[in-house]
Amino acid sequence: MTYCIYAIAKPNPQLIPLVQHYQRQCQQFNATLQVVDIPPKGANQVSYTKALSPYLKPRTLALALHPSGVSYTSESFSQFLAAHARVHFFIGGALGFEKAFLDQCSTLSLSALTFSHEIAKLVLCEQIFRALSLLHHHPYHK
Repeated sequence: MTYCIYAIAKPNPQLIPLVQHYQRQCQQFNATLQVVDIPPKGANQVSYTKALSPYLKPRTLALALHPSGVSYTSESFSQFLAAHARVHFFIGGALGFEKAFLDQCSTLSLSALTFSHEIAKLVLCEQIFRALSLLHHHPYHK
């Protein structure tokens, strides 16, 4: 299983060790967790679409984080991920996604709360690891 997170964000050196921790944890389940920060090249939705569109791939589920997206419990998210071998997650810039990009993705909501891009990325990494833990009956999720 391969999970890639693409975020319109400047890399934050303070978060790198935390992200790397979850990347290593996912490896024990033969899963790859890749995180790619894409520095913003404009403060508008069109520039976000231009930066993220190359990562939309055939036969890969595209999930854009969006406030009106589908919400899952940890258990239902694990079952959802089990059905997909390759998933690309997209975190837009501060202005969100334009409709043209969202039309090419399914949407996912981590919470009704608003998170910074850094926190959303970290929460998503943890939830992917939690989902894998549930699927493999690992005690982490308890």
